[in-house]
Amino acid sequence: APEATLVAFARVAAKHPEARLTMAGDGVLRDGCMRLARHLGIAERCDFPGSVPHARVGEIMRASRAFVQHSLRPLSGDKEGMPVAIIEAGASGLPVVATRHAGIPEAVVHGQTGLLCDEMDVPAMAAHMERLLIDPEEAGCMGRAAREHVRARFDVRLRIAELERILRTALARHSGEGTS
Repeated sequence: APEATLVAFARVAAKHPEARLTMAGDGVLRDGCMRLARHLGIAERCDFPGSVPHARVGEIMRASRAFVQHSLRPLSGDKEGMPVAIIEAGASGLPVVATRHAGIPEAVVHGQTGLLCDEMDVPAMAAHMERLLIDPEEAGCMGRAAREHVRARFDVRLRIAELERILRTALARHSGEGTS
């Protein structure tokens, strides 16, 4: 729900004139988000670059204090699983401010690698955004922890090595069962 992110950011921006928000991506919600930013009086502090190449996403992340994603369960009840953007943000060393939605709590450890709030809890999301804005040291510590967490939990090479270890152990047990 990018709209919830914008409303939360408006609360932060009212107290912190230096705050900026970049919402990369293109789609059906972009124009509405741009209109909402104008309506909230924060358009001049929001960037909407549209669809950007992956290399540019990395540049945006390196220039950011935190990554924010307010995911919601739609009325259909569908869940998005594990948002890849959250894993990429953590891998980039960014703390994540997000909702407790679908697989997000597996990728974001509240208070360690980022900050989580309930879906549609705009005041909590704003407070989390502000916390990382005013405390760059804490944001940096969480970002480093996020990088390590993503590396440990989501690095494909480590997962394959763990699977190989499990399979070797199971095979050794199985081959030992038939002997007397």
